[in-house]
Amino acid sequence: MNNYNLAISDCNQAIKINSKYSSAYVNRGNGYHGQGNYERAIADYNKSIEINPKSATAYYNRGNTRRRLRNYEEAIKDYNQAIYINPNYADAYFNRGLTHSILRGKQKAITDYQKAAELYQKQRDTKNYQKSLDRIKKLQQ
Repeated sequence: MNNYNLAISDCNQAIKINSKYSSAYVNRGNGYHGQGNYERAIADYNKSIEINPKSATAYYNRGNTRRRLRNYEEAIKDYNQAIYINPNYADAYFNRGLTHSILRGKQKAITDYQKAAELYQKQRDTKNYQKSLDRIKKLQQ
């Protein structure tokens, strides 16, 4: 049994104990995402959001899965919601910037990468701070 299967199994147990445990659906969705089972992942993120509409993580992860499915406009909506719930969600800004880049929204991507860099710097996450700056530099060339 691989790690994704173990994670999914553990989450199944948690959901059996408490069917309203929003984070268990997010984590199980992450397991499905890791397996490439994107539709099941989205279903779990949807369930998490139904239970807890203020779960920025559920919106963020659903956005990542939608981006993987090339459903870019819906991914951006999910990143927007994650940021609305948690304005300091650096990863959501970064991935929204990545999605804008894919859609050729150069200036929007730069703006998001700048905000992500600012937040990563505040969080002392030097690796992702530098990654954001590198993306900005690449777009400005």
